[in-house]
Amino acid sequence: MTIEEIKAVIGKLGFPKRYITEQTAICIMALTDRNRREGLLSGHKNLSEGARIHDILNFARDVIGKKVAENTREAYRKTSLAPLMNYGIVVRHQLSTNDPNTYYRLHPVFIRLFSEENIEERNRLIKQLQRQLTKLTGRKVRRAIQGKEISVQIGDKQIFSLSSGEHNLLEKSVVAIFGQAFLDKPQTVYLGDAAPRKGYQNRTLMRRLNLPIDTAASLPDVILFSEPESYLVIVEVATSSGPINSIRLEQLHKFTKGPRKLGFKVSYVSAFPSRAVFRRFVEEIAWGSSVWIENESNNIVHFQRLRSIKP
Repeated sequence: MTIEEIKAVIGKLGFPKRYITEQTAICIMALTDRNRREGLLSGHKNLSEGARIHDILNFARDVIGKKVAENTREAYRKTSLAPLMNYGIVVRHQLSTNDPNTYYRLHPVFIRLFSEENIEERNRLIKQLQRQLTKLTGRKVRRAIQGKEISVQIGDKQIFSLSSGEHNLLEKSVVAIFGQAFLDKPQTVYLGDAAPRKGYQNRTLMRRLNLPIDTAASLPDVILFSEPESYLVIVEVATSSGPINSIRLEQLHKFTKGPRKLGFKVSYVSAFPSRAVFRRFVEEIAWGSSVWIENESNNIVHFQRLRSIKP
């Protein structure tokens, strides 16, 4: 999209008029850019994978041809990126308050909209979002944009629908963001649903992995598998309760006894939407498990017992 097209789209979505500026449009344009670039954060090949404010300024200079001073970074942060975050369009990934490697990404829901080249399809997406985003901001947007069902892509051509809610929305992020970031060719083995008896099971793969096929409460929220790595990841999603504590870890060890006998590596992960939610449960997290935080999605926290401090 051009700058003017982006401004028109966010205007139609009810984005606050005072922030509909060329600067804001440049931020969105940068975060949709998939061209390979040098000098980005380690592991990032293009701006759509995550851009620092410095990267966005470089994009404005090198691609748009704007004469942008480095001291305008605060203006970009306060009058463009912060409003985009508050409205749910952009997600910030930050380790600490003054982390120099803080970076930004478009929320997955908006990636398709701002990357869509077909005008008819773009207008259809706009109309769909118009009904759902009116006068809504922040987390309310995240609830509204999913409507009654949350669509999760669990294969190249397979979509599975979960019932609405924050819990299932975070499950979607585990599959779409966590799995893609940390696993080689991830497959969805199991996907629970907050609503009873509505989850997804790849029973063929569960049998092959020697996992119990069960619909009881003992199943975790999400199970992912990487065949190239022979690696199984068990995920519990925690929005208001349910991280992996010591009791739950023991249950999950029993649950994964079959795959471990077959030689598969297994990790146990608690997923949180934000660091604020994680802080409420940090004392419960079991040693021997890990933590993933959605809005800092390129990072993992490992709770490990070490016999020595020596490397």
